[in-house]
Amino acid sequence: MVNYVKTFDWFDFLQGRIRYEGRARGRDEPPIEVFAIEAFGSTYYGEIRRDFLPDAKTYFVRVVSFGRLEKDWYGSEPDPRFCASFLPSQLEDAQTLICQGITAWNELEDKPSFLFSTRSRFTGDVVFQVGWALLKEENGS
Repeated sequence: MVNYVKTFDWFDFLQGRIRYEGRARGRDEPPIEVFAIEAFGSTYYGEIRRDFLPDAKTYFVRVVSFGRLEKDWYGSEPDPRFCASFLPSQLEDAQTLICQGITAWNELEDKPSFLFSTRSRFTGDVVFQVGWALLKEENGS
């Protein structure tokens, strides 16, 4: 019997914790896949999706956005009104954590929906979309 609870469990890593949150409705958008990270003293939410290659049989994972302070969604692009900004070193940690989470989710019997497919194959590649998170300058602005 499949253990569906593990799909939504927190996974602990050196950089922090990550959890697949499931689907959420975007404002005037189709449902989006949401993940959460506990790191840097807070919880942040992001959007993730799968993108198919031209052969339509293989896909990679794209991190669309990250840094939302609440699970509620206000569009895909990070907005300073609703998102935290991060130092470059924090974004490196977040990237590592997201990649580790995707690897862990892909090994589950009951994978998150963006990784589950009976007709296609995940390449293992994770792409971070340009502008996926807000950058904080080293001087704190």
